Amino acid sequence: MANISDILTDSLILVGAYAQGQTPNTDDMSLAFRIVNRKLDSLSAEKLSMVGVKRTPYNLTPNTTSYTYGPGMIWNATNRPIKIKSASVVAPNGVERPCKIDTADEWAAVVDKMRTGVYAEDFFYDQGYPTGNCWLSPMPNGGNCVLWTFEAIPQLPAQTGTVQLAPGYEQAIVDIAAVELCIAFQRPVTQELMASATQAKDVIVQLNAEVFNAPAPPPAGPNPTSQPAIKVT
Repeated sequence: MANISDILTDSLILVGAYAQGQTPNTDDMSLAFRIVNRKLDSLSAEKLSMVGVKRTPYNLTPNTTSYTYGPGMIWNATNRPIKIKSASVVAPNGVERPCKIDTADEWAAVVDKMRTGVYAEDFFYDQGYPTGNCWLSPMPNGGNCVLWTFEAIPQLPAQTGTVQLAPGYEQAIVDIAAVELCIAFQRPVTQELMASATQAKDVIVQLNAEVFNAPAPPPAGPNPTSQPAIKVT
């Protein structure tokens, strides 16, 4: 568990706004809190996820073709997923069978979307915002739909308390937020801070690449003519 006030304070110290041992004032802590959460939102928009796959079952209503999906929706996902890795239907008798996750074109090609059955063969998620929608065909007559998802990196709930972060994420959050705070405090971004932030973000990218089974971008090399693999924005 990471201490939230330490994350905010350490970001401000890296900027040079405070020395170690000093207590930031309320306004600066509030600014750091807003910037950290904006950067966390930005990382999620880059499809960077908290490491690990989450399994969640959702109730199926007989003969229902679609379900709203997200916080407070029919399928109440407390944290918006970055990606649905797999889906399956567990019938009322407890037997589970996988669904094929369709692209938009594949779902459009399903001819009869109103047919019913015990299990769904096709599953489509439109990734709508703020409300996502999930469709199944055939429409199951009950049971549960089980989704395995990659979760968005959670935002800080308050300026105090703790937050659970996977290994490597706290360092990246502190350094990346400090780069943004340099702009707010009109201070130069040192080479050391930029290098630390780039390296810390690269760790997250590498972890996500392993989880997603996708090749990770190569690390930035010393060749000045080559583009860096990771840019902190």
